[in-house]
Amino acid sequence: MVMNKNIVYCLVLLSVLASGCKEVKPEQKEAEKPNILFLFTDDQRAGTIGAMNQYDVQTPNMDKLVKMGTSFTNSYILGGATAAVCSPSRAMLMTGRYFFNIEPNVYAQFAFPKEERGKSDLLTFPEYFKSNGYETFATGKQHNGEIWLERGFNQIKSAFLGGMTTHFGTKVKDYTPEKGWSKPYQNKEKFSSELFADAAVGFLENYKNEDPFLMYVSFTAPHDPRTAPQEFHDMYPPEDIKVPENFMPKHPFEIADDNIRDERLAPFPRTEARVRKEISDYYAMITATDAQIGRVLKALEASGKADNTIIVFAGDNGLALGQHGLLGKQNVYEHSVGVPLIFSGPSIPKNIKNNALVYLHDVFPTLCGLTGLNIPESIETEDLTPILKGEKKEVRKSMLYAYNSWPGDLLNKNSTHNPGGGHRAVRKGNYKLIVSAKHDVFTYQLFDVSKDPWELNNLSEVVAFAAVKKELLDELQKLITETGDPAQLDKKEFGLYDNPEAYNFKK
Repeated sequence: MVMNKNIVYCLVLLSVLASGCKEVKPEQKEAEKPNILFLFTDDQRAGTIGAMNQYDVQTPNMDKLVKMGTSFTNSYILGGATAAVCSPSRAMLMTGRYFFNIEPNVYAQFAFPKEERGKSDLLTFPEYFKSNGYETFATGKQHNGEIWLERGFNQIKSAFLGGMTTHFGTKVKDYTPEKGWSKPYQNKEKFSSELFADAAVGFLENYKNEDPFLMYVSFTAPHDPRTAPQEFHDMYPPEDIKVPENFMPKHPFEIADDNIRDERLAPFPRTEARVRKEISDYYAMITATDAQIGRVLKALEASGKADNTIIVFAGDNGLALGQHGLLGKQNVYEHSVGVPLIFSGPSIPKNIKNNALVYLHDVFPTLCGLTGLNIPESIETEDLTPILKGEKKEVRKSMLYAYNSWPGDLLNKNSTHNPGGGHRAVRKGNYKLIVSAKHDVFTYQLFDVSKDPWELNNLSEVVAFAAVKKELLDELQKLITETGDPAQLDKKEFGLYDNPEAYNFKK
């Protein structure tokens, strides 16, 4: 049988095209990987987004993110072992590990010689995504040293290396592997959030590569000093600010770090007028930063890449600002461990508020789940992708919270505050138990946070809740053991200061 030459030609052409498609298929898949934009704020408490209907703060761009994605209403940090809570929080975010299992010279750098600071072989999520074909970019606050940055990012623009600084004239540096670090520079006329937004917008406007990108945009606001551009302060007259329901002139009992720097930002006892002023300035900082987030989102839309970009918005820890008589974040109350956490992007349900119990440091494995990457063995926390896809309602049934003074403070003769003390807490279902240890005193607080979100009604000595207290104490001990927490609940101040070497701190 003789075939028509035209038919033979068409069959050959189809065969070539088919084999060609097979050859480029992996590259097509690579090009289809979603981009990642991580937006991170400093000291922003959970609920301080207008769309969450909890506090009277104006955040039109954060509201847009809420509508675009899934917000976790029970999202928390684990805590820290130093007054600079943001540093262990960021170290956990970067690694997906509990801070008990991260080198202290990364999250408590002040306690170590300069040559030891930041040394760690732990895998970070920017480094992991970079090794999997992502172009990685960072701007803003970086609080765990330079080593992780150099390993994790192809480009760094306007990075602030430290914990806190002025918001006008922030000293920043740039980095590329080819040129290394630039000399520090500053712009005394520009608000910090605008400076970092400029860097992010510049990256989006100039990015022409086919590889997917990961952007890490880390603001220093609303951390004090709370000095937003004046127009934003004008939006919040202090006399119009509502004092929180759990406002107290002072905390009802002695706690860890109750005289730390953060607590000395306002006189004791607290007054309603001073707390209104603190909250007014805090809201101004959030709204000013929201405006800059809007610029970044607009640039993402203009780039044509928004539809294939996962956006994560989060905060590194909360802040008391008058609640329970406190100003800072060195505690385990809801106002200080609760943080905003929003995911939006391809296949992520829109305008959903989910009440599953989640940690900030779930972000690393979750980004792996959303992008199809294997979760590294070093990860100790949970992938939230099954929740986002509606396959599971929860990935954990309980949560541990931990805070204590840095053990080295007890060995420091120049310490200016009353050192020592610690807190451990557990949340399971609607109930939360806090155990506080200060010197020889143990204090227990049991709250039903579903009915008492302000944590005012202590049920720990109510006979009807004795079984709940016992169950939570057992759960707390279980979580302490599972996470590698060195706390011992039956010892004075949890035994944290008996053995400073537990934190690699040497006398």
